[in-house]
Amino acid sequence: MSDLIALAEDFNKRVEGLRVCVIGETIIDEFVEVKYEGQSMKSFCPVFRYAENGFGRVEQSGGAAAVAGHLTDFAAKVDLITNTNREIVKTRLIDRDDHKKHVEINRIESERFGEIEINPADYDVVIVADFGHGFCDKLKVNGKFHYMSQTNSNNFGFNRMSKWKAYPKKSVCLDLREASLQLNHKADFGSQENIKELYNYELGADKLFLTLGRKGSLFYDGNRYTEQPAFTSEVVDTIGAGDTFYAFACLAAELDFHKVTVIPALAAGLSCTWLCNAESVTKEKLLQYADRFV
Repeated sequence: MSDLIALAEDFNKRVEGLRVCVIGETIIDEFVEVKYEGQSMKSFCPVFRYAENGFGRVEQSGGAAAVAGHLTDFAAKVDLITNTNREIVKTRLIDRDDHKKHVEINRIESERFGEIEINPADYDVVIVADFGHGFCDKLKVNGKFHYMSQTNSNNFGFNRMSKWKAYPKKSVCLDLREASLQLNHKADFGSQENIKELYNYELGADKLFLTLGRKGSLFYDGNRYTEQPAFTSEVVDTIGAGDTFYAFACLAAELDFHKVTVIPALAAGLSCTWLCNAESVTKEKLLQYADRFV
């Protein structure tokens, strides 16, 4: 048995009794498969046609629902506190053969979201997945929790970690763009000094995860510094990989798992083998994916 498979089996066993709560926006992801036909000569806009023999239109539950879905097979209990209607819908016109997204159309109705209060003592793990569309704006958490805030085209520059600086957190997760926004300058996170600067700047968290895309991820807790390469084999789509990484990073951080970034990186790599959130990570799939790297 390889060390990686043994590590995955150990992780699976240690998290199976955890009670988890995930709070955040559910995003309905719609995908329409198209082919680019060229430029309209009259209106100067791109023209697409539905792809022949393609999948047509598919709909998936993303955002916090995807985070919770990835953990369902691992933890004893996973509660999801989220919007229940179609307040947030993102429609993407994609070319599957060229791995290209041509157009994204968003519908966001955040004014419907009310106040939410959570007591982390009711759970072993509380994850706040703030996608910046308003669901978490009136959230009150009475204790430490794990936190991720996402920067996208709708909230660029506004959904920063600093807005939660008054809340003590067990861990936070940022990508490179979110980390630079947090520091108010574009930083080279190949330097441990910049990681320390980020850790000490308005995060209010015990542990920091920084995702680097194809370069992997970093972890820092004030003492330990860990660089983690990405696990990649077949890459179909990277949308949602960062959310998958953090879902498992929260569990690993909660247990103080000795190789805190390995399983999150493995799960993130696995989630790149299907379109966006078409599937969820399971114990069996995780072990099968680990076997590819033996």
